[in-house]
Amino acid sequence: MLLGLWIIVLLFIGLIILNNARIYEGKSSHIFGGGELWIKRGGLFVSIVILYITIYWWYIYSNNGGYELIESVNTILVGIDSVSIYFILLIGLILPLCILGNWNNIKVNIGLYNIIIITLGILLLINFICIDILSFYVLFESTLIPLFILISIYGAENKEKAAYYVLIYTLVASLFMLLSICVTTYILNTTSYLVYTQYVLSLDIQVLLWLGIMLAILVKSPLYPLHIWLPVVHSESPLGGSIILASIVLKLTIYLIIRWMLPFLSEATILYYPTVYIICILTIIITSLITIVQIDLKVIIAYSSISHMAVCIIGAFSNNIVGIEGSYLLALAHGFISPGLFIAVGGILYDRYHTRILLYYNGLLSYMPIFSFYFIVLSFANIGTPLSANFVGEFLSLYGAFNNSPIFISIAAFSVLLSATYQMKLTSRITGGKPSEYTHVTRDITNRESILLLSTILPALFIGIYPNFILNSLYTNISNILYIL
Repeated sequence: MLLGLWIIVLLFIGLIILNNARIYEGKSSHIFGGGELWIKRGGLFVSIVILYITIYWWYIYSNNGGYELIESVNTILVGIDSVSIYFILLIGLILPLCILGNWNNIKVNIGLYNIIIITLGILLLINFICIDILSFYVLFESTLIPLFILISIYGAENKEKAAYYVLIYTLVASLFMLLSICVTTYILNTTSYLVYTQYVLSLDIQVLLWLGIMLAILVKSPLYPLHIWLPVVHSESPLGGSIILASIVLKLTIYLIIRWMLPFLSEATILYYPTVYIICILTIIITSLITIVQIDLKVIIAYSSISHMAVCIIGAFSNNIVGIEGSYLLALAHGFISPGLFIAVGGILYDRYHTRILLYYNGLLSYMPIFSFYFIVLSFANIGTPLSANFVGEFLSLYGAFNNSPIFISIAAFSVLLSATYQMKLTSRITGGKPSEYTHVTRDITNRESILLLSTILPALFIGIYPNFILNSLYTNISNILYIL
């Protein structure tokens, strides 16, 4: 299946190269027959093929509580279970949105943009199906290459700064994780997730390994005080880069915690969870207060992502099934809602008014009622309103962690109030009041933009209304992580 996918991608790349070569030579005819439009359609077609493949994997997965579809590719095991399958589905759903989101505002090198997005999506997809920690690290870092190129070429004014931020911060922090992987491989003589759970290391070694991994998580999540790279990257990144970064790349840390830290470094995790809770609480409070005073639309959404990821980390370190399931659900919910908000402010509004400054917007409800409705729904979902997936994820995460530290979690619960403060400020400013004199009356959202927003809203509402769709399949695997014999 993966071989066929790579063949489709390589054919698409080859056709783009031939098409661009004929344009460079000054020939009027194109391989695609219609130039850039057919390149866009080709990229969208490949992304939809990836979506169908992920849906097929989910359809044939029987949910027996373990890995399925296990194969060996060059001595590396690949397979899926209930922890990885929904992240794989998320990738499949997000890739077409990345292509459609920049359908009109990428004017040059559209073929290269599509290649970068699809390559990034495939690398992330393979990351979630590899049952191997070394492969996880290699793919974990290989995503930096297309991200760096994407931001460097298609970013905003300070794109070089943002590209080096995402490269240097994550690469340096991941070196400590590489040291932990090397030590683990030296001790156990294996890199397979399946074997790790059969060993119990001494507490001293667990602590050393845990600290190395945690440094990578602090940056990649990100958490305070190593969070400053994310707002810069989001503000300068193209819309497709912001979508894939917020929806999938940040979720690699949650996957790493569930796959490696909880089953293999359980004693060190229990020993240091108060420290993690303190860092997460500081992250929630500080980033929320910073968000309230921001005026850049994309920076506001970026800081809100940091706050939500801190709640995810709290749930992941709760050491019980409820908290870990809540962390997983919140990660999925954030993977839909945050891209929806980026599409709304960094795509729809920016395409019309070419500014991200909040002060220029006011009263869009009077002449963009459909957009305002979608934006209000996304805002309520982002603050964790009932019937949204964010509410279920935040509630289960905080409820699961409350048994460990009632005082810490009571303070962390203020994240609901703080998120409502900055999100409602943003929503009321954009949609309510008298129309701003700086923005002209324009058309409401198009069918393409409506599809983009509905593709993020409907899955989040479905999970919020019927969370057992995911929780029932997660229960067995999470139980195996916590109570493995």
